[in-house]
Formats: sequence, structure tokens, C-alpha cells
Amino acid sequence: MSDDLMTQEELDALLSEHHNKNDFPALNTDDYISVMEQDTLAEIGNISMGSAATALSALVNHKVRITVPKVYVSTAAAVAESYPIPCIVVNVAYMQGLQGANVLVMREEDALVIGNLMMGQDGTSVPDALDELYLSAVTEAMNMMMGSAATAMSELFARQIDISPPDTSRRDLSQDSLTNEIPVEEPIVVVAFRMEIEDLVDSTLLQIIEIDFAREMVRALMPEPDDAPAVEEAAAMTDWADLKKEPVQAAAPPRPQPGPASLTGPPADQYDLGNINIDLIKDIPVQVRAILGRTKMSIDNILRLGPGHIMELESLHGEPIDLYANDTLIARGEVVVVGEQFGVRITEIATPKDRIVSIR
Repeated sequence: MSDDLMTQEELDALLSEHHNKNDFPALNTDDYISVMEQDTLAEIGNISMGSAATALSALVNHKVRITVPKVYVSTAAAVAESYPIPCIVVNVAYMQGLQGANVLVMREEDALVIGNLMMGQDGTSVPDALDELYLSAVTEAMNMMMGSAATAMSELFARQIDISPPDTSRRDLSQDSLTNEIPVEEPIVVVAFRMEIEDLVDSTLLQIIEIDFAREMVRALMPEPDDAPAVEEAAAMTDWADLKKEPVQAAAPPRPQPGPASLTGPPADQYDLGNINIDLIKDIPVQVRAILGRTKMSIDNILRLGPGHIMELESLHGEPIDLYANDTLIARGEVVVVGEQFGVRITEIATPKDRIVSIR
């Protein structure tokens, strides 16, 4: 693996370190939302905030990464208690396509860096507190970020999603409540993102969602599971035929279409990508792997494996091969031989809903 890539375990450990620093108190998440709902909300956050990060990158002229969401349940009082510092609180209401609201929480010191960069400075010489000029700059940044996020969600949910202009305010959470709209002791969904702006910001951005609205988003995207597969005790899932593990340069993906899309259409850079500047992410390395099939075995059976053992996979002969970028399904194809190496000929591109299903 290349030195400039981090494994998912390393990312989880790093976010956990930040989490521990914040000493964020959480309720027992599984008592309120299922694991599938947690994973789906994390993927929705990945897609929407990834688009928001691209918009912010263009505004501040620096590389911005908003990644690795963690989903858990807490209360507004607990969030404020764990962040007893001045913060920027952004209220966003969904007006069309989805009905609900969410709240973004960003530390004031991070907002000061963003405002400083938007004014053409280097992000290091910032004032001690957010004045009217800086608040105006940060408000504009939030408008651009949330607008871009709404565009990405419209594509994901396959419906027009409109939001109200974000309401941005400064609150000292050691004295002020997080939001007047949510009772302080009511359980809420918290999605925590790691936000990085080159060597200037390495912090946590919080998204606060009411539980009913969070469930509405999941239901709008995913059908209710009729029968969840039973989890075998001490079972191990093994991915076979990682045909290509080295990092590759991320190419601009075609705009997802309803249903499988053929690659015989126009080049990726001719698709309408809305207000996303795809040039900002073309050089980001990702891992691409092709999975021939899967099986589920007990640890006892795995320990009995030996040379010559034939392992039967769940996939049938001739079925398409799943192609993943990192852990997200992006395409399907068929195995081919190129010279003395294996390869995968792509036959269809995954839709946004396929990408969500792939995390279950």
C-alpha cells in the first residue's frame, strides 16, 4: 500500500482519538436506530458533505477534506456540554423533497480560518473572535456548501431537494443552548465528520438530525427490509480475488443514471456535474478491487482450511464481478485476461442506490 494512503482501521483510530479528546457523551445508539440506518446515514453524509467540501475548496483555494463520518445518538445538552466553547451553529431546513431540518456545528477557530482564507489571507493571522465581517464570510461559505450538498442529495434521492438559506449564528455553548428548535434532553442523531484544510485545520464537524427526520431519509432511500439475514456467531466474511490492490488515480465518474449505465456513452468530463469542480478531486488516489465472490464460514472451518481445499462461493459461474473503490460499489464487470494478467471489463456502472445498498 502507498505511504500516502491510510487504511480504514487507521482512519477509525484517528477519528476515535479526536472523539476521545472531545469526550463526547453518547446514548446507546442501537437502542434508537438500527445498524443499517446508521450505515445509510453515514453514506448520505459522505456523499452530501463530500460535495460540500468540494465547494468549500473552491472558495478558500485550499484542499478541503470532510471524511469518515461516525453516527451515534446523543442529546443537544450532551453536545453542548462536550463543546463548552464558542461555535458556529448553522440551521438548515429542507423545504422540498424532504421535510425536516438539521444543524451543523463548527468550532469558531475553524470558522475563523475559513473566513481568513476567503479574504485572500494565509489562514494563520486570524482575529480572536468572529466579528461581523468574518461571520458574513462564513455565512456565505455555509450557503455554498449546503447548496452543493443539496444538489448531491437531489441526485442521490432521485428527486428535487430544496433547502432554505442556512441560518448561521455564533453561540458559546458553555452558556447558550445548541438550538432552540430541539429540546435539550431529546435524543438526536449526531453525524461527526473529520474536517481537514491542508495543514491549517484538522477538526470535527457535527451534523445534528432529529431521529424522525433521520429515519425519513433512510426510508426515502431504502425500502424497509423484509427479512434481515441472520448473523452467524463467530462468522467471518472473506473477500476473494482482490485482483488489483495498488492505488490508482481517481477518474471522474459518469453522472449516475437510473438503472445500469453502459460505458459506451459520452466521456465522463462531458456529463453535467452541476456546480462540482471535478478537477479538484481527479488526483485523489483510491483503492480499486474486484470481488469474485463471497462466502460465510465459521472460524472453526477457516482453521481447517489447507492446500487443495475447494471453497464454494455464493456467486454463480458467469455472474458479474463487483468492482469497489475503497469500500463503495462503483461498477460491475467480467473477468478478462490481458497478456499474463487478469483484468475486469466494466459492463455497468452502479447507481447511487446501489452504492448505498453495498454498505449493508
